This record gives sequence, structure tokens and C-alpha cells, in this order.
Amino acid sequence: MNLGYHYPIIYWNTACLIINAGANEELDDNKSTQYGKIAKAIANFKQRSIIVDRPLINEAKFSFVPDEKNNRIIFSFKGLCGIGDDIARAIVEHQPYSSFEDFCKRMVDTKIIGTAKMIILIKAGCFNELDSPDRMETMKKFLSRNVFTPTDKLTMQQFNSALEYDIFPKEMETMIRIKNFKAYALHESFFLKNIIDEEKKVPKKGYHDRYFALDERGTEFLMEHFNTCIVGTKEDGVIISEKLFNKEWDALIQPLKDYMALPETLQLYNQKKLDSTMESYASGSLEQWDMESLSYYPDRHELWNLNEPKYGVVDYNSLPEIPEVYDHTTRRVRGEIKHFPKYKIFRLAGTVLDSDNNKHLVTLLTNHSVVTCKYNKGQYSYYNKRISEQTPAGKKKVLEESWFKRGSKIIVCGYRREDQFVIMKYPDTVYTHTTNRIEEIYNDGTILAQTDRKKVGEG
Repeated sequence: MNLGYHYPIIYWNTACLIINAGANEELDDNKSTQYGKIAKAIANFKQRSIIVDRPLINEAKFSFVPDEKNNRIIFSFKGLCGIGDDIARAIVEHQPYSSFEDFCKRMVDTKIIGTAKMIILIKAGCFNELDSPDRMETMKKFLSRNVFTPTDKLTMQQFNSALEYDIFPKEMETMIRIKNFKAYALHESFFLKNIIDEEKKVPKKGYHDRYFALDERGTEFLMEHFNTCIVGTKEDGVIISEKLFNKEWDALIQPLKDYMALPETLQLYNQKKLDSTMESYASGSLEQWDMESLSYYPDRHELWNLNEPKYGVVDYNSLPEIPEVYDHTTRRVRGEIKHFPKYKIFRLAGTVLDSDNNKHLVTLLTNHSVVTCKYNKGQYSYYNKRISEQTPAGKKKVLEESWFKRGSKIIVCGYRREDQFVIMKYPDTVYTHTTNRIEEIYNDGTILAQTDRKKVGEG
């Protein structure tokens, strides 16, 4: 009461959040962070319009801190996924930082923080005020500085990677096929004989030329694009001179070499290379970055645009605490016929924050609130298990992780009973499964959903 009466209410709210999230600095020091508990506490605060902002690099501390000036609570460094106590304390000890470059010089270049941890900090938006509110730009800046190395010159040695980056125009498709044809035409399986010119000195390789007898497929392509390298025929194909083939091949792919030598091609290559680096280190949407690094959504939910009416998804808060009975079912229990109510079934969609293997509970963050979902033992075990198979080498290969892993997006059906959502369906329920895993959500609000768990042997 003293805190609430004498100080701005943001201090009281911060104290409540620290307790509700189990984020007391003294109690939790060097203990595992309860990400689900933190996310649930923050989600409940957001419902009351209390702002919990990102762990800003110069404002955040080990635990949650109040920002009286801006009437917000600053997220804690300890609460970040994958950031241990030592790194959290090191960041605080070196505060303040004058710029993003200053942070990199003092913390990254000195090996206090590695690349993987730095990527988590950027995903969490730690540099939104120090550097840029555009986390993608900050990420590109870091990867360009510490991970990505631009190529100075393009040669045919980079051809395969250039092909992978898809930098060639459509009109060069034939030349690309010709370029790749060389490895096919001069394969050892087509080798016929070595040619030695008795009038010339024999080189170290032991021959002056080599002949290759192509198959029908190779002959067809060669006849279409080459003219001067054929020296004979054999069965259904032609015999070619390696020396003459290489000379003609070099002339045919010269436009390809010229294209790769252009400055604008090099620029395109490096851009594609940077994009590939981004994909490797920082793929996914900004909302996915939030869940991956913070375990909650400071801004909008990953399912913000879900077409809820289409999939029968409702707001949990709109459901009655006492479930609605729409029918009854009759069962014989110990020889006695009994009547059991059937409750009206609804659907919820959200992101898994946490799960309790003992109580068979799943904490789900929906677009509207945080919901505790209650499964029966068999249901919980089915959707929670990790599915693996033995490889021929005798090692275990994971086919599918638990659907209750933090960050998984699922749709569940059931009914509300007081403060829990009981997972349930009946034979006449329109939904065939109690739980579906959302694999992808599209711009139009539709989804790609998985209904059944993978089976061993499916790959």
C-alpha cells in the first residue's frame, strides 16, 4: 500500500508483474527462467492496458523495471529466451551504450556476446530505440558486419552458388544447360580411349586428347548445340574429341562469363547472398521473432489476421463460465444406466506458452487472452509426445516435435468450465479432432493445418 500510495502506479504494477512472473532477482538468480509463467503474467497485464515494452538495451535490467517517464514496464534481460544470467548481468554492467556500433565493439568484438545471442537481442527489439525501430534493418546491419562477407569478384568458380541464388536471366537457360552438359559429356563412363600424337612430345598427363562415346541422350543434346567436336560414331551415339569439345564449349558459354563479370551482376549476387544469410540466421516474421525471443507478443499476435468465423474460433472471454448443455448421452456405469450432459463445443486458436505434464494443462495465448486448456491423460500424451524413428545407421531421427512445445500454434475445441477450457469433442461434433496444429497462416486469414500426428515410416 505504501508503494501504491506514495509512488506512481507503474511501480506497483512492476512489483506485481515481478511476483506473478516469478522473476524476483534474488530468488531466481542462476535458476531456469519460467518463460511460460512470464508470458502469461504479461498477457494478463496487456489485457488491463498496461504496457510491457521490449528489453531496450540502455533501459532494461536483470529483472523488470518501471519506466515512470513513459508509463511502461521494461522487459527483463533474464526473461529473454536463450540469454543466461551471466550475459544479462554483463549487458547491465556495461550500460549505457552510445550506439549500435558501440555495443558491437564492446560486447561482440570482445567475445562477451556471441553471434547467436546477439541475434536473440536483435529479434527481441533491444536496439529499437538505440538504433532503429526496424529490426530487419538492424539484423541486416549486424549480419553484414559480423557474419556476411561480400564477394569481391565473380568467376565461374561461383557458378553453382550463383545458380542457387537464381541471378541468371531466363534467356540464359540454354547456356546454363550447355555449361552443365560438360560434366555429363566428359564423364568417365563415356571414356573411349586416349589419343597420342606420335609426332609431338607426350605431356605429363600422358595423352594429347581423349575420345568419349556419348549415349543417345547426350548425342541428341550435342547435335543440337555443338558442331565441330564430333570425330566418329558408335552404336546409337557419337564419338567426340575432348580437346575440340572444350574449345567449342568455351565459346558457347562466353556470354555467361561476360554476364558474371558485370558489376551489376556482382551487386545482385551479393544481395542474394545476404538474403540467404538472413534466411539462415533470421528467417520468419517479426511476430515469430517476438515469440522466439520473448515468449510473448509486444505488438500483434502471429494469428492476428486469422479468419476466426471461417474456422469457428471464438473469444474465450465471451464464453459462459458454466458450459451450455445441448443434449444428453446415456451410458451404463456399473450396471446402472446414467445420463450425462453434452456441452456445446467451441474452438480457440493460439500459441502454446507452457505445458504441465503432471496436470495435463496447456497454456494458450490467443488473440484475446491467455487460456488454460485442460486435456485428459490420453489426449495430452498423444499430442505431447515426440515422434522419432530409427535410421539405417541406428540413430534416432525426430519426425515431429511435441505439439505443446512453446511457440507451437494450435486450434483446440472444447468448452469453458470456470477458469479452464476443457478439451473435448463428441461423435456428433463437427470437428473431427480436438487439436490441430497450424503450419502456416496466409495473408487472407486462411491456414494450413495438420490434423494427425506423423507416423513412423512417413519421413
